[in-house]
Amino acid sequence: MTVAALQGRALTRTVDAVRSLLAQGEVPAFALDGLEGIQSGGLWSERGAVLAATPLAVALADRLPDAAETVPAVVSLLPEVRAAWLRVLRARFAEIGERGDVAALAETVTGAGALARALVGVEAPSLSPTAFGELERAVLPAAAHEAPAFPVLLRALAATAGMADGTPVPQPLPDIVVDNPSTVWQSGRLLRLPEATDTAPATVVLSGALDGRGGEGDVMRWALHHPWAFLLAQMVFTKEAWEAERVSGGVAFELEPAHLPQFQRPPCVEVVVTRPNGEEVRCGSLGELVRRVLAQLGVTLLGHRVTASTLDDRLGLVIDAAQRRGVWRFEHGTGARHPAYAIDPAFSDACYRALGSRAFYRLGSPVTAAVRRAAETWAAERIARASAGTGGEVAS
Repeated sequence: MTVAALQGRALTRTVDAVRSLLAQGEVPAFALDGLEGIQSGGLWSERGAVLAATPLAVALADRLPDAAETVPAVVSLLPEVRAAWLRVLRARFAEIGERGDVAALAETVTGAGALARALVGVEAPSLSPTAFGELERAVLPAAAHEAPAFPVLLRALAATAGMADGTPVPQPLPDIVVDNPSTVWQSGRLLRLPEATDTAPATVVLSGALDGRGGEGDVMRWALHHPWAFLLAQMVFTKEAWEAERVSGGVAFELEPAHLPQFQRPPCVEVVVTRPNGEEVRCGSLGELVRRVLAQLGVTLLGHRVTASTLDDRLGLVIDAAQRRGVWRFEHGTGARHPAYAIDPAFSDACYRALGSRAFYRLGSPVTAAVRRAAETWAAERIARASAGTGGEVAS
């Protein structure tokens, strides 16, 4: 299908498919038949009958203030559309210059960033309607030549500057085998944010679901079938294994006194790392540790500008499910021990039996190592900042 043929229902279906790809991480391969011209942009890769978004698509969205603007940014990579939109932008720049509004022109040039080079080379700038009016009204606030479209148009083309020259298509990821975490936690995977239920297809991207993906009758299988359950199970498993060494420090997942009534679904969990010398380093929230662990693994969160705070808001769902399933256990603490979470003893035993020993312990060891490495690095960073006089309270 050509761009010119993207009209009516075909246009609506294609635009909806782009939105689904960006929000869910994968769509059927035929869904983007009208956008063949931008497959070299590296925003998605083909895996059989599925198109899967790449980390580059998430990075593109993060360069924009609103995730919805990623759709016109993707469309701007179609060569004929981009050429038409560049002519409009160049004409709009000239119009601002003719008004003598120096401040507005300076702001606009700054916003163009790396796009400036392409704009300088534009021939025949024009504010006339383009040949893609229906497409533009589907993805922009107005047709491209109209003033209300200008800010979004500028951000979309600036965000994709350089990408229009083509980006190598990433290698397809291996099939997900839930009983083999080494196939799941591959660099280049996308992970949806946690959801109580996530019914969207997940054959290449990692689901955010906490139920309904299989293994419901067995806690170990449940953890293996649900990526967020597996990740948080690895957190407390690492804690137990690390502390068993006795001389190497450890990590704790503590709850502030004010949050004790919400221990089943806490708003925030504090990560405390103990160094080999016994020094405790209060690093920050569990959400930030998750971000660091995923960075170690090369796994990208599928969401717009996901922060540690965003994750903390969602992780309560996972912690609730992990406690109900018997993976995490809350310990109220006595004496000098702070209220904190630990691995459930029954699940700990399951980690060394049959399926758990092979799949969770042995094949999941890269995730275990990533958790420990991320915690140790984070603590070292906190101490270094404190030593430089730029950090706040670190040790307790």
